[in-house]
Amino acid sequence: MTGAIAGRALGTVALAALAWMVATNGLALPSGAILGFLHMIDLVFHEAGHVVFGFFGRFVGVLGGSLNQILVPLACTVAFVVKRQVAAAAVTLFWTGQSLADVAVYVADGKAMALPLLADGLIHDWNFVLGTLGWLDYAGRLGGITFGLGVVTMLAACALLALDFWAACSAPRPAHGLPADRAIDSERG
Repeated sequence: MTGAIAGRALGTVALAALAWMVATNGLALPSGAILGFLHMIDLVFHEAGHVVFGFFGRFVGVLGGSLNQILVPLACTVAFVVKRQVAAAAVTLFWTGQSLADVAVYVADGKAMALPLLADGLIHDWNFVLGTLGWLDYAGRLGGITFGLGVVTMLAACALLALDFWAACSAPRPAHGLPADRAIDSERG
């Protein structure tokens, strides 16, 4: 088994394990070191989104934290798909799903506002967004829908990486071990 194939196999198992951890954590603050670490990465992009989208007014600026947190990994996924780097696209698609699940916790808390904020005096993004839209009573339901979308996206990423693993295993190999298309390219110089 080549390193690339082994990496896809290990990656599929790792993404499936992470998806299980996120799904079983549910609509709660991330528990444990791994989920906490992923949350902190998401938080960097979330806070940057307030700055980036803040140029479009208060409502979009507040919503922009969650938007950026989801759009950054989604943009990475699109870039990898365009470059036909399926394994990398699967990883960033997984990140998109995990980030959706992370945002879902905040959405679901929009009415209760029980989650701690980064500092005193800050507004709760989703209380503001849902309150402005008149949807505060739907915070739990919208959080659940967002969480479900995140889980489905993570599972799709696992499936994509598993399919890429299968394709790599099934690719014809010439005698010297390179995949057929790379062997031709290497012969051309």
